[in-house]
Amino acid sequence: MSLVLVADDEPAVLEVLSQVVEDLGHDVLRARDGEEALGLARARHPQLVVTDHMMPRLSGVELCRRMKQEAQLKDVPVILLSAVLPQGAPEAFAFLHKPFEITDFESVIHKSLAASPEPRVEHAASPLGALGQWVAQTLQGPLETAREQLRRLECTPSVDRAALDTLAAQLQSMEAVGRHLRELAWLSSGEATLKRIDADVGQHLRDAVAAHGAHVTLDAPEEPVHAQVDPPRIRQVFDVLLANAVRQGDAEVALEVSQTQLTVRVKDAGPGLAAEALAHLFTPFQMNAKGVCGPELYVASELVRLQGGSLSVQSRPGEGSTFSLMLPRST
Repeated sequence: MSLVLVADDEPAVLEVLSQVVEDLGHDVLRARDGEEALGLARARHPQLVVTDHMMPRLSGVELCRRMKQEAQLKDVPVILLSAVLPQGAPEAFAFLHKPFEITDFESVIHKSLAASPEPRVEHAASPLGALGQWVAQTLQGPLETAREQLRRLECTPSVDRAALDTLAAQLQSMEAVGRHLRELAWLSSGEATLKRIDADVGQHLRDAVAAHGAHVTLDAPEEPVHAQVDPPRIRQVFDVLLANAVRQGDAEVALEVSQTQLTVRVKDAGPGLAAEALAHLFTPFQMNAKGVCGPELYVASELVRLQGGSLSVQSRPGEGSTFSLMLPRST
């Protein structure tokens, strides 16, 4: 029996494919987009991945490429499914053009699992990583049910649209919790690696600011500012810092550049933090005056560290908080 990850953004297709895999005697992980699939692959190390190509956030082809870049996932075979790609992608182990016969799907599963590497010997996870992985897995089933019910309600003519919007926002928030917990488990494994390339950090920052709306102002050079980063991961860090700032009201973002270093500062208009709260801000699940700190800032700080940089914060009660992300510039 093997562990197979199945990714498709169509709930009915995801259910059918998963059922076929289960009928063959294998355990199944389900993902509804490429980013969720990558997080599950990092946390659970499946022996096979089956993925649709056209998915939100990360396409099937991009999922294949990202897996090939990571030491612990590069040898895992991927079956790519698509109705638009005529011949698949070289990064995929096998390809099926939609629509296909179930017998063909079963055959390619057998062939792909025969080429799969032996299951990894799992090292004992830290208690924190094990907790994150368990909670993320536990949330997966209820979230799938909630999404399906929300889709059914959206088709009801007399439904309260404002209530639906609120439910959708709360569901997105819960999905984000699951993503952060999977990232926590991955980072706690001790095997987390990133694919760093030379990229224009300024452009990624502008895109992130634009996505967070009019509550954020940006002061940054117009010319490109390059650094060795993993683009999706640096964008993830920007999104965490901006979302944290916008929750406090308007936010000011500045990109400062020297010959050797770039610094992104995100200043919020919140009430500020006392010294005892600052001491544990990047430690997940620590109690402070506002409750328990979640994993978001810890994940962000670790992702910055893996890209050769650092993340710090300055804050005083009544003066707001300023987060500073520092990265070495490309030489």
